[in-house]
Amino acid sequence: MTGAQDNTQRETTPLRRDNSLIRPDRAPAVPPEEATRPAFAAPPRQDLPPHPEPPRPEPPRPEPPRPEPPRPDAPRPQMHQPTSRQAAQVSQPRRITSASWLLRGLGLLVISVLSGLIWLMLKPDSGEEAAPPPPDLPRYQFTPIHREEAFQGCQNVSTAKIKSFFQKQECTHLTRALYSTTLPDGTRVLTSLVTVLMPDAATAQQLNDLTTKDGTGNIRDLVDDGRDGTKGMPALEDDAYASDRQFRLVVIGDSAYYDKNTPKKDPALLDVTREVLKLGWPQEQTPR
Repeated sequence: MTGAQDNTQRETTPLRRDNSLIRPDRAPAVPPEEATRPAFAAPPRQDLPPHPEPPRPEPPRPEPPRPEPPRPDAPRPQMHQPTSRQAAQVSQPRRITSASWLLRGLGLLVISVLSGLIWLMLKPDSGEEAAPPPPDLPRYQFTPIHREEAFQGCQNVSTAKIKSFFQKQECTHLTRALYSTTLPDGTRVLTSLVTVLMPDAATAQQLNDLTTKDGTGNIRDLVDDGRDGTKGMPALEDDAYASDRQFRLVVIGDSAYYDKNTPKKDPALLDVTREVLKLGWPQEQTPR
């Protein structure tokens, strides 16, 4: 009877499970309580850095559609056929008349003439007509006595063949001056210096060649013309004559002693005359 039995615990002997009869290809079933138990991830460790997420692969780009080859039975596109009037306009080139060629030639001629005139106006001066070089100082101290401009022209103060030369080719400018100097031994010397500016270097060379020849005349100095203040001065008779061409300028000099006779070709006087030629450009460029 159930109610008459004592509530005592029975002693039972544990059963041993014999697994030898279980086939190895059948895994033991998971207990139901373990299969339904929720799984929780382990908490992250504080001492380890978080793992970076792996890069996500990019989705493949779609390839552009390739054009399909034309079908052999597909209709061909129709080409525009030009009309007869359009074909005539394309096939016939524009003809240039003789009047057009004449106008083009005249235009080129006008351009060439204008270019030449501009070049002549802007071209640099040649070497012969360039500015004179700095003057070389003479070895003697020349003191100016008298200087004047020849406003009457070169032919009016010239003689013989030199006068005829100036009648064909007049000079551009003329100056005449007198200087005095002293030799190292104290002898006084009177020196004349004439400068003749010609239009170009070629005519200046012709004049210089003519003045160096005997019997061709000369350009009179201030003593020969009896200018004021020249009375009592020694005559300059080409005894120590010298000349030189300096670009467009022809320089003519002559010397004589004050207190004694002047011999011809005196070496001391010739040296004085050659030195006074160095004053040619400074005398020519002295303000008028």
